[in-house]
Amino acid sequence: MRLTRVIAVASALVLAGTLAACTAAAPPTPTAETDADAVFADRMAAALLQWRASPSTGPFAYTIPGTALAASLGDGAVVATASGEGDPGVALDPAATFHIGSMTKLFTAALVHQLDQEGTLSLGDTIDRWFPAAPGGDQITVRMLLQHESGLAELDFRLVGNATPQDIIDQVFTQPPVFAPGTGYEYLNAGYIMLGRIAELAAETPFEELVRSRFIEPLGLTSTYLDGEATGPEAVNGFRLVCTAGEGADCLKQFGTIEPQNPSPQWPGAWSAGSMVSSAADQAVWIRALVGGDVVDAEHLDEMLSLTPNSEEFYAATYDASGVPRVQLGEGAGLATWEIPGVGICHGHAGAIPGSNGIAAYCPDPDLAIVILNTIEPAGLTPGYPGLTPLTGGVLWALGGMS
Repeated sequence: MRLTRVIAVASALVLAGTLAACTAAAPPTPTAETDADAVFADRMAAALLQWRASPSTGPFAYTIPGTALAASLGDGAVVATASGEGDPGVALDPAATFHIGSMTKLFTAALVHQLDQEGTLSLGDTIDRWFPAAPGGDQITVRMLLQHESGLAELDFRLVGNATPQDIIDQVFTQPPVFAPGTGYEYLNAGYIMLGRIAELAAETPFEELVRSRFIEPLGLTSTYLDGEATGPEAVNGFRLVCTAGEGADCLKQFGTIEPQNPSPQWPGAWSAGSMVSSAADQAVWIRALVGGDVVDAEHLDEMLSLTPNSEEFYAATYDASGVPRVQLGEGAGLATWEIPGVGICHGHAGAIPGSNGIAAYCPDPDLAIVILNTIEPAGLTPGYPGLTPLTGGVLWALGGMS
């Protein structure tokens, strides 16, 4: 399986993938279980069961073993609940931690934007400043890496967890580019490993320390850490979908068998592209702080949110070819944007890695932060935004917002 987010539209799969101290007022913080959690859990129980069963009649034909859900509305506290299993025979705790895969990329993107904000680097810098061996490096900017527009080849997934980040980068540079810099969009895990290296080389500080000191500690994210370089609450291993064709997305239109997920080298090896561990509640605090403007200044938040023409064209063509309504509208320099029926626009990032598939999103119109973490990859019929469409309306109702 890959770190990329996977979009399953009808019977087609399209592979797409999906900070300095924080400012402004402190965001809501996750707390121990409260009466509000109990009410939220009761109101969401049926919807979570329905969500977990949704693939059983769809193209993958299985049931999601477990889902953790956290949300906050306006200035309200984060509430959390869970349904199903985290590991075989073990009920999933709402406070459980997960390997969040490409949701890590939001931390990396925000860090790079902060470093640009401070003048440590520039989004317009070309990457030959740090990587002289990069093919076309004098034409590829930091901004292009953030926007998945570098045109560089993808990393060799066999190296993830078996080689250093720099070794992974060096291997990418031996491969021919797939398009000219800035002329297309292709979701690229390798680009975000490069961004992690750029951040620590420019700041002369290890990536883990930068993320911890700038984001994790200021926001009180007590269940969030970079696997392989820091410690915290042990993450659930989750499960994997296995079928005669292989596993995960290979099982399209097949009945799969759910098996326990063994520890994966991707968990520590994905680094700045996918190695964070976190809980649903921590991610709800994080996504509200980031998209709400408490992490980077207005100019850089706009860069993160503004959809690039190349990504808009890519997703429009993908949905048009599948014949289903468009949900993901595109990506900016770090954040993806979806349009959810009955809710409106939501911004965030999804993540997929062996044993889990999830999403963190903030929807400005209802002032909603929502995080869905599932104990399997893929999860549901649209793993590129797993659970966001079927669950968000119910979450708003459960929180007393939009019905």
